[in-house]
Amino acid sequence: MFVLPFSVGLAIADTSKATDDIKAAIIRNASGQVRPVSVAPTPVSGIYEVVNGMDVFYVDATGRYAFVDGRLVDMVERRDLTQARLEALTAIPFADLPLEMAIKTVRGNGSRRLAVFEDPACPACRSLQPTLTALDDVTIYTFTYPVVSSDSIPAAVGTWCVSDHQAEQWQAYMEGAPAPRQIEPHCEPAMDRVRQIVEFGRRHGIRNTPTLVLADGRRVVGAISGPELEEALTRAAKGAQK
Repeated sequence: MFVLPFSVGLAIADTSKATDDIKAAIIRNASGQVRPVSVAPTPVSGIYEVVNGMDVFYVDATGRYAFVDGRLVDMVERRDLTQARLEALTAIPFADLPLEMAIKTVRGNGSRRLAVFEDPACPACRSLQPTLTALDDVTIYTFTYPVVSSDSIPAAVGTWCVSDHQAEQWQAYMEGAPAPRQIEPHCEPAMDRVRQIVEFGRRHGIRNTPTLVLADGRRVVGAISGPELEEALTRAAKGAQK
């Protein structure tokens, strides 16, 4: 009969207890929403494989921090730590925005602040317009950011060429009004403003439209629903006051 050496038997027992403890910690930290089928050591010290149904993810020895789809997640706080870090890295302090180059729109008391980089050739930008229009108690700084199509450049320049009603002119283009095909000679001085807006965006890695910058510096890329934007604006306003 084959008998395991005493030290090997202890090691197996210790490993079994450790994985059982981690399994219990995962269930506790996830409030019972995750119940692992198995927990096993990996070749990386301190990292364990978790099988949950047909899903596989990895946790640390405490069973609190999980690697899910390439993201580090705090299961106790239900917080995506990778996303939080990305938001910090891509944040643009609101005070650093060239607000003097934006179209300023104030609604209600204007207490909440939002910057929007958009292009008329961007379908997601156009779909966002009703959401932006429905906002109240907000100051919106709109940056004419013609990076999706060169056809949008004459629209951006032409908007700044008019002496007033820039907001109405740009909004018309965003809602589908025909844009000019070329830049009129008397509008060429406005080209410098558009160029500076685009250069600022490129320096700060604004590659997609729409890109929204909240009062606390966080950016939101792509279309967002009205309720989500309302929540983000309110949270950002509180964060900016700290």
